[in-house]
Amino acid sequence: MNIENIKARKSVRTYNEENISPEILERIEEFIKKTDNPFNIPIELRLLDANEYKLSSPVIIGAKKYVAGKYKKQINGEVAFGYSFEKFVLYATEIGLGTVWIAGTMDRKAFESAMDIKEGEMMPAVTPIGYKADKKSIRENIMRKAIKADSRINFDKLFFKNDFNTALNEDEAGKWLIPLQMVRWAPSGVNRQPWRVVVEGDKIYFYEKRTKGYESDNVGDAQKIDLGIALCHFDIATREIGLKGHFYQDNPNITTPENTEYIATFEIMLP
Repeated sequence: MNIENIKARKSVRTYNEENISPEILERIEEFIKKTDNPFNIPIELRLLDANEYKLSSPVIIGAKKYVAGKYKKQINGEVAFGYSFEKFVLYATEIGLGTVWIAGTMDRKAFESAMDIKEGEMMPAVTPIGYKADKKSIRENIMRKAIKADSRINFDKLFFKNDFNTALNEDEAGKWLIPLQMVRWAPSGVNRQPWRVVVEGDKIYFYEKRTKGYESDNVGDAQKIDLGIALCHFDIATREIGLKGHFYQDNPNITTPENTEYIATFEIMLP
């Protein structure tokens, strides 16, 4: 996992007929046994055969394999899931496979049966895995255009200095510039980009900017999953550029805008 994987990852909804080799599938099986996240919440990922379990999604064409994940419902579960699942997505990118996060547009009953979902367990999302087709389907092109998949909110609307009253510009970000850029380019549900970040010296405070309608019994708070994806990108970027730190939760009690909730803090560790 590195910054190049983050930059290279693109959502793929149209796949060709090439089978994934047994060797690559074995590597995936090994990787998904080792999922981790800053909250130490167990996330179980499984590699699933679409034909065996009759798995499908109306927005996916040509996928023969999927990876799905589940966890026991608990505090921080959605954020932990987003972090762990995105880590797999980036691994798939690294080994040349296409992916796309799917939370709602799937045959959920079939996927939950394949994942053996029990009472108290959540299966927020799945991804197809495979090789990108030469051309996107008309449906995929329409979807990407509708959600403006390749656009992002301006840097100074997402990131702030010391509090939410002072915007942070890219030329002021210093050592945090690359990690914050990787947060900005993280994928999110309908490209809502619900992360907001306050920079205070050697500390970074992550917040969720909530939008109504993104919570459900099946998924939980989908935008907290998006925050987990952002944390994953940030963590990978800081490690690569040599900023050693750790995540923890201790609300700094900064005055927040409406519908904005504290999620986690990242702090650089002293030498």
